[in-house]
Order: sequence, then C-alpha cells, then structure tokens
Amino acid sequence: MNDIDLYASFALPFFYNPQTPLLVKPGFSIHLWDGPVTNTAAPPDQQADLPARVYDAYLESLWNPQITAWLGAELAASIGVYSDFSKVVDHSIRIQGKGLAVLSFSPSFKIKAGVWYLNRLRVKLLPTGGIVWMPNSDVRFDILFPDPKFTKRITTIGTTDWRLMLRGEYGGGEWTVRRAYGVPGQIDQVNYNDIRVAGGLEFEQTAGVHGSLEVGVAFDREILFRSRAPDKYVPTTTVFLGGAIAY
Repeated sequence: MNDIDLYASFALPFFYNPQTPLLVKPGFSIHLWDGPVTNTAAPPDQQADLPARVYDAYLESLWNPQITAWLGAELAASIGVYSDFSKVVDHSIRIQGKGLAVLSFSPSFKIKAGVWYLNRLRVKLLPTGGIVWMPNSDVRFDILFPDPKFTKRITTIGTTDWRLMLRGEYGGGEWTVRRAYGVPGQIDQVNYNDIRVAGGLEFEQTAGVHGSLEVGVAFDREILFRSRAPDKYVPTTTVFLGGAIAY
C-alpha cells in the first residue's frame, strides 16, 4: 500500500470572530495497492481482489468555537467521493464528521469528549475523547481515543524545533471498486481497517514550514466487502513508513 495525500487549508472569518475562523480543506488522495495475493484456485467468492488504485476527492470544514473561557468545541464535517473512478455510485459518496466538547481547566490541561462519525461498513460511530496535558512548553500528551499522541521537543537548530513523536491511530478507509472475482464486473464497496502505532520526528520552523518522518507497525488489519464475497480477508501485520511536509 502506498498513499499520497495532497490538501490545502483556507481560514475564513466566521461569526465575526477572527480567533476561531472556519477552516475549509479541499483534498485529494491516491492509494496504490499491490495485492492482496489470494489463492487463485479458490472459488471466485473467496477472492479478495482489489484494483491497482483508488482515490479520495473531498472537501472538509473545521470549526473550533470558544464559547466561554472554559468551554469550547471541535467540529468537523466532510463530504467526498471515494472510488476507483471506474464508476461513481451512491456508495462512492461518503459523509463523515466529528464533534467534541472541550473543557479547559487551565492553559495546560483540557478534557475532550464527543463522537466520530466514520461511516464505514463495520464501524459507523466511535466515541472519542480523553485529556490533553502540557506539563511544560516542551512536552504534550494527547491521551485521546482512538488517536493518542505524545510529543517532546528535543532540540532547536536555528529557527527549527525538532520533536520526538509517538502516536496511535485507527486507520483505514472505504471505497467503491469494480471487482474481477467476487462479483465480476460489478461495483462493490471495500473497507480497509487497521490499528497503527508509530514513532518518529516532527519539525517546525518559525517561518511556517513543518513536517514529520515516522516508522510504525500496522496490525489487526482487515478487508471487508459489502457483498460479503469474501466475508473478510485478514492481511498480516506489517511495517510502514510515512512523511509529510506543509507550509
């Protein structure tokens, strides 16, 4: 699996409050797949065939209103087309969203709680939340389900801060694809899920350039089909590499 993601964020004034703008993020992703390799002698409905590539084309909006000094929120919603683009059908269009209440007990300690609408075949909704704790300016704990993260600044070189990063993630996605075996020639919906644990480095320049490099392990992987042909395919645990750069 090779994933390439491109997106941009635009801040728009919202409710006349420049401190909490509406962020609009159009994005496009390409997922390149090789496999999975299955037993070609098995019946067609046991073949977990996938196309060579699928795409995400989406528009996401995010807003973090601060209602009072201690009460805020984190809201996000997106709509997009997730498909191999051989044919776009109703299931190709997916709506996703997230909503959390944020209680700020101090600048260094917050509690978050809410729900995450994943809109996948097996998991539609996930509870999300936890605590954010910053004991000092160099260390940050985001002890949040399902995407915890720890960062610690280790050095500053010139105008660039370098941080150690450890994180977890409930990864995956969902797309409509044209099948070759399970339902030959027909459009099916495939759902890929995994759990990821990764570590690496983050960097941030005062000029606004920031990015990351990481290596991790993906486990508890599964491929599900709406047609249930096959019912489920379980790839083995694997190692992954990732990197990002933004301005």
